[in-house]
Amino acid sequence: MIFGTQEWFDEYKKKLNENEEFKKAGKDWGVGWNGDFIFQIDDIPLELLEKLPADLPEDLKIAKEKIVNLLNEYGHGKTLYAFIGLKDGSCTAAHPIKNPDEVDVGFVLSGPYDQWKKLAKAETDATKLILTRKMKLKGKMSTIMRYIKATVMMGKIASEVPTEFPDEMALEFLGQK
Repeated sequence: MIFGTQEWFDEYKKKLNENEEFKKAGKDWGVGWNGDFIFQIDDIPLELLEKLPADLPEDLKIAKEKIVNLLNEYGHGKTLYAFIGLKDGSCTAAHPIKNPDEVDVGFVLSGPYDQWKKLAKAETDATKLILTRKMKLKGKMSTIMRYIKATVMMGKIASEVPTEFPDEMALEFLGQK
């Protein structure tokens, strides 16, 4: 699944909701307060996809098409926004959105694509990225810290989604990886 697509978010939501440990760690999250998130993915490396020739292998052609369509429909330049609904240990929604102002959320997690990629591969966790200022959090950090296990698990669970990153596919095709 291509990172950031509706298909990817559907699988992410499914995996969050299937994980019993996440359900326990997230118990009472968002109960009586807004626990929903916007994920803001900045600096998506479109230039790599633009460098690709027209005669691509089918998997890369599909990946490029999905990302271009995704950004045409939901993107703001090289930025993509997604809504993640969370309540009482469950994921109620996960999907790209056209405008971050169209939803009311308690938190916004923003950062560059390369850091989101590390998060989705479980090479790091959101808390470390926030504390090292590689990502930014709008919302109460004290709440995040109270539910630290659930927030760390969100990244680990993302790594369970079979994910393809178009920039890596493009680099491999161009012989740069």
